[in-house]
Amino acid sequence: MEKQVASASAEKPEKKKKGTLKKVILSIVIILLVIILALIGGIMIYMNSIGINHVDSTDDNSGSKDDSVLYEDLAEEEKKEYYDMITAIRDNSDISTTLYNWYTNDGDHMASNNVLNILIVGIDASGGVPMQGNSDVMMLASVDKKNGRITLCSFLRDSYTYFEDSDGSGYYSKLNAAYAYGGADCLMNAIEYNYKIDVDYFVAVDFEAFEKVIDAIGGVNLDVTQKEAQAMEDYANISGVPYGENVLLNGEQALLFSRMRKIYVTGDVQRAENQRKVINAIIKKSRTLGLSDLNNVVQTLGEYVYTDCPMTKIISLGTNAILGKWYNFQVYSMEAPPLSAREEYNGSSWMWMVDYPYSAQYVQKQIFGESNIVIQ
Repeated sequence: MEKQVASASAEKPEKKKKGTLKKVILSIVIILLVIILALIGGIMIYMNSIGINHVDSTDDNSGSKDDSVLYEDLAEEEKKEYYDMITAIRDNSDISTTLYNWYTNDGDHMASNNVLNILIVGIDASGGVPMQGNSDVMMLASVDKKNGRITLCSFLRDSYTYFEDSDGSGYYSKLNAAYAYGGADCLMNAIEYNYKIDVDYFVAVDFEAFEKVIDAIGGVNLDVTQKEAQAMEDYANISGVPYGENVLLNGEQALLFSRMRKIYVTGDVQRAENQRKVINAIIKKSRTLGLSDLNNVVQTLGEYVYTDCPMTKIISLGTNAILGKWYNFQVYSMEAPPLSAREEYNGSSWMWMVDYPYSAQYVQKQIFGESNIVIQ
């Protein structure tokens, strides 16, 4: 790429260069929601070498919206229809066949050149690269380049699911066990084949990384109730957790906020929502940081991240993110399965019984704006 010619004073190119480096790193924060930052140190050198020295500044408009369909908002006939669907699945004496047939059918997985899907997996690995164990966080970050939006979709960990590992061995278990059975490939298969979507890359991260990156950016601001603050203090045997609107949490406190569930009536559903709130808070805070602070984040995370996204692709994504101003995209929030397609089941283990055809149709529509699934 030909280097642009500066037309101002001698200090001007350096100022623009620093601004560009910040936008490079900030764009990657948006692409991979901070946790892949450790892998992009080479991007700064790369961008300098190709001579990009100007990106227009943009205002922060990091709004957040929850697009989840609420069961109570459905018409009575719709409630009965979805309830009957899930009840039929739960009471089916051969539920394993139902799940197996859906996973193995020949339905096409939706994909688009305009949508980048990255699966974020949170593992409690007690330090080091997270290669195994149950995945307590399973969140799809979908970057819609055409419509200028990022969708964060949390997959509920207690969803009863059929999945297969890369060797073709099949399992019936909760969704969060897929990573333990067969690693990232197995979990990606579970998401792709049950929700009929393509996942481009995955990022697995130790929970300790969330704490460290939040401390590296100076904490995040969240709304915390007194009950939530007290629960965090009791669980971790700490004191001084702030509560109220837009309070500043440090890394330990934000991690506790994103992991607690027992105090909520909705349990894991609220926990998944809290995790999305923390991710969005990281994005918003990152937009306010200087280059040195963002560099500190880059240097902090290396040992905690594992991904299948090659460096050459990350560089390409970084370039596209700058040109497309991904750092300014709106952030949307959802969960899968939606409330209207799941029902609690207390058998040998508590779990969600899931209407996967409807759930897959819902996820496809939220991410791609359309679906290839027809509900009979």
